[in-house]
Amino acid sequence: MADSSVLFVHGSFFAGWTWLPIIERLARMGIESYAPDLPFTSLADDVQCVKEEIAELSSRGGVTVVSHSYTGITASLAGHNASHLVYVAARMPALGESQAEISPQWGNPDFRSCLLFGQNGELSLGDNADEFLFHRSPASLARLAMSGRRSMRSEIPAEPLDNPAWLSVPSSYVVCTDDRAVMLDQQRMRAGWAKHSIELDCDHSPFFSDPDALAQFIAETHLTEVGK
Repeated sequence: MADSSVLFVHGSFFAGWTWLPIIERLARMGIESYAPDLPFTSLADDVQCVKEEIAELSSRGGVTVVSHSYTGITASLAGHNASHLVYVAARMPALGESQAEISPQWGNPDFRSCLLFGQNGELSLGDNADEFLFHRSPASLARLAMSGRRSMRSEIPAEPLDNPAWLSVPSSYVVCTDDRAVMLDQQRMRAGWAKHSIELDCDHSPFFSDPDALAQFIAETHLTEVGK
């Protein structure tokens, strides 16, 4: 399947390596995939990074873009030239919906206490966030992710997206039913908008807590929507 590929977009505070358990499983199936690190200098810079990756990969074949959590916004702004979008417990902005305004309904209020706001505009993640993000993940991976967490300036936009990519690109949604960071009702609502969806009994980070099922769903929907 050298002509098509999967582009993974990591979530807030972390980096592309978090997708390695899925990348490795897709490689066994003959699916090529990539996971760049977002700059986290601004939402616009993150969007530009993803657009450039899509442009490069789509010159060789169809591209599935997989986003996690916050970066569903990034994929919705950047993914118009993708062939398929997969949202994993991710923001999937509706037309006319302000992502800043829905934040109180989107996230678990207890998890919000883990967010640390700096005077310089940076947002960082507190030490207690692992109990919300990785409570069913292997402890070794959770520790590694937490030890390498990054601060970010990428903002959640107040202005609604005027043309979210999933409205014109086939989309899939992964609901994480034991998620302690993102509200389950919000995930299920957005899964209802997608062409394909699945519910996994896992925490907010299924790339660690349920990699076999997540990889299988991504592979199946990629084959269906993008093919070889």
